[in-house]
Amino acid sequence: MKQNKQIVLALVAMVMMAMGSTAALARGGWGNHGGMWQQGASPLTTEQQAAAQKIYDGYYAQTSTLRQQLASKHYEYNALLTASAPDSNKVNAVAKEIASLNQSLDESRVKRDIALAQAGIPRGGMGYNGCGGGGHMGGMGHW
Repeated sequence: MKQNKQIVLALVAMVMMAMGSTAALARGGWGNHGGMWQQGASPLTTEQQAAAQKIYDGYYAQTSTLRQQLASKHYEYNALLTASAPDSNKVNAVAKEIASLNQSLDESRVKRDIALAQAGIPRGGMGYNGCGGGGHMGGMGHW
């Protein structure tokens, strides 16, 4: 019974976080406040804002499936751990898949960061860790 409550609570938390991220996107993007990307006291130019939004939109579109796979593997991992007799081989296999998915997401994030730098978008002030949103979700990996 306790294990079922943990699974339900985890699922409710994930749904609430997903709803929150959808609301952030509906407001005009990650880190977009009143139409200005914030960089300390210096907002980005209109051109930089448009370039940054295009880069982020592309990043989120390109990594959507990867992030969904990662979330699914986290659910599977948590479910395996809540079993009455967790199978360590299965848990370790899923953990390795999560690590691989995280690596792929990290590689995509680096490409995004390079594209931002090449477009003259300064680091920092654009959301989590200067990465314009997403980031880690409760220690559950990259989103």
